[in-house]
Amino acid sequence: MGRKVLNEGDSHYDFDLFVIGTGSGGVRAARLSANFGAKVGICELPFHPISSEVIGGVGGTCVIGGCVPKKILVYGAAFGGEVEVRW
Repeated sequence: MGRKVLNEGDSHYDFDLFVIGTGSGGVRAARLSANFGAKVGICELPFHPISSEVIGGVGGTCVIGGCVPKKILVYGAAFGGEVEVRW
């Protein structure tokens, strides 16, 4: 099965790169490509000021509900023994 190589004039595209998902990798690919002069489009779930995996928002799973929130909780818990609480 061969691949069709598009020659200039075969088709017209609005973007040089279209990124589906604005997680860490998608945003990085879009920014780097744009810096090299590419016309870039991105697609993400509808924006909402409070991002989640269902509502949407820029960041992807790692930023919204995975690695980053977990690290913040773990790092914060490490300070528990250093804080003196007075009631």
